[in-house]
Amino acid sequence: MAANAIKKQSILFPNSNEAVAVFPSATNKAEDIVAALDIKPYKAIILVLGGAASIDEKLIPRLAQLFGRGIARAAAEANAIIIDGGTQAGVMAMMGEGVAGRGYESMLVGVAPASKVTYPGDSATGVQLEPNHSHFVLVEGNEWGTETAIIFNLASVLTGKTKGAANLERKTGKPDSEKVASKAPGLAVLAGGGPISTDEALRSVRHNLPLIVVEGSGGLADEIAAAWKQRETLPDDPVMAEIIADGEIHLHLLSNSVKGMERLIIRELGVDKVLMQAWEVFADYDLNAKIQQDRFGIVQFAILSVGVVGTALAISQQVFAPSDGDGNLLPVSLAPDANGHRQIGWWILHHGLIIIPILLTVLVTAATRFKQGSKWLLLRAGAESIKREIYRYRARAMNYKKDPEQQLSQGVEDITRRTMRTEVNLSALVPYNKDKGFPPYMDAAKGGDDGFSYLTPDRYVEVRLGDQLNYFRKSSLRLEKQLKALYWLTFIIGGIGTYLAAVNQQVWIALTTALVAAIGTYLGYRQTENTLTKYNQAVTDLANVKAWWNALSAEEQSLQENIDSLVEHTEQVLQSELDGWVQQMQNALAELRKGQEPAPEKEENREPREPASPPEPDLPEERLRGDGEPGNREANGDVKPRAETGEDQQPAQEDRNAGGGAGTAASSAINGKDDHKS
Repeated sequence: MAANAIKKQSILFPNSNEAVAVFPSATNKAEDIVAALDIKPYKAIILVLGGAASIDEKLIPRLAQLFGRGIARAAAEANAIIIDGGTQAGVMAMMGEGVAGRGYESMLVGVAPASKVTYPGDSATGVQLEPNHSHFVLVEGNEWGTETAIIFNLASVLTGKTKGAANLERKTGKPDSEKVASKAPGLAVLAGGGPISTDEALRSVRHNLPLIVVEGSGGLADEIAAAWKQRETLPDDPVMAEIIADGEIHLHLLSNSVKGMERLIIRELGVDKVLMQAWEVFADYDLNAKIQQDRFGIVQFAILSVGVVGTALAISQQVFAPSDGDGNLLPVSLAPDANGHRQIGWWILHHGLIIIPILLTVLVTAATRFKQGSKWLLLRAGAESIKREIYRYRARAMNYKKDPEQQLSQGVEDITRRTMRTEVNLSALVPYNKDKGFPPYMDAAKGGDDGFSYLTPDRYVEVRLGDQLNYFRKSSLRLEKQLKALYWLTFIIGGIGTYLAAVNQQVWIALTTALVAAIGTYLGYRQTENTLTKYNQAVTDLANVKAWWNALSAEEQSLQENIDSLVEHTEQVLQSELDGWVQQMQNALAELRKGQEPAPEKEENREPREPASPPEPDLPEERLRGDGEPGNREANGDVKPRAETGEDQQPAQEDRNAGGGAGTAASSAINGKDDHKS
């Protein structure tokens, strides 16, 4: 049935609040209901579960503060839609009052059986609808609880976790981006509750929604809190056992600060200010690394091009310019010769040959002084170090299990302080424009990662390990094709040089030699061979970690030490790859500068050659033993992850001519290193 076939009406309450009510039939799909509600753009979903009449009256004042100053405030900050039971009772009434007390900043959708409620203008008897809601979905059904399935179907569509969400644009006539991101975060809050709330809590777990339990609010909430504290031994009740075993449960003690509930909701919805700031710093570093990379490529391409063009012009002058009988070049002048011809072309060539060395000197001096190459490496290393801390934080692994916000803040501070003590501090950082997408686009975004949500182990494997594994595999193929193409070009140019020598055109061999040297210079400073080698090593290491994780039993995958090992080994592989690449590139840039700098300035202008990456947190010394550790299995059966062994993973660098530069013909290839670093 189409969305416009759903009955829809406005309800005006005595407090002058006007709500939209829809009356779907059993045949209407959740996306039809969402389209009929015509909700405003939003960024998150909060489900409010719990008791309607079983709450101890002594707890109501504290709960009212919790809903008004905690949940309602967090919903407004996160631009979240709140969904509850919609009646003037229990937690629903407190939620309505809380939203009204904050000026109706959030949409509040109530879902209830139409036959069990009443409202102004309705002659039926039943429980009054709460008058501060913005929307109601009044479903068919004669018993409380018949609305539960609709509540979670709506949540699935609104969070973008069903195919119905993809049809929302067709239903509403508006792009999804005007309504919600591809996947909006969601969570459920439980206070009190009875049998119906038990079903709702179970559905929350099965829909992978974090469940915040208000401990001390009575009823089901206290039962879950008690079972969660004893989760090493699951309860006999199969429903409660599933909630405890599979749920992402967070306890909030009713007597604790209301602000704590607000921060907990904000964090779980991804509106985490510490994480937000970390992504902002990453975005700035990432953008400016690309800017410095492009500038470096342009200058090196100019140096390389001017050098090759200068060689070609010098040979052309030697071969074609007018000369006397002894082979000496005739003076070049714009004055007409005896035949009245002006030597404009040769005059331009003559002065061009004078200008080219000057231009080369200017370009080399600019490259030496501005140090775009070093700034690129430093900013890239800083950005990747921050991103590693972000993913550790999101997975709550290792040292991020306790006080994760403080740990992330300190980690980012250490990295930025270290980075800004280098020549990066000599450049103004261009701020990232969030309108281009925030966090900055990464391949993982294809899987709907919002950049803020908590990452379960399997989700971490998908959006971090799997994303990087796919990147390295694709990049290895691209680099191999590029390397073969450049080698073939070198062979062909060499063959042309041999042919020119055979036909007594030796003067042109200098040009072919210059072209071959230019290609060698490009391969040398780009470290294409070594980068390909390290990419293949990273593919092997990441594949080993993934295979180790997939081979664990479900019980082993639930152990925190194995989760920590998964995250740390993955991040160590990525760190090892980046550190090796940075060191190789720094060595290549140092050799490039040695060939470009004027002799008197070599020592004065030489940059430090120590590794550019900011200091990383100390890696744990302890390892899993036996079959529980990912890595490469040796002949004796021991497992040794490559990232932790003492093996030298960095291949010996090829001795290449670094007397020239690199170009923007290579710029797109250089950007390849940034593809997985963004």
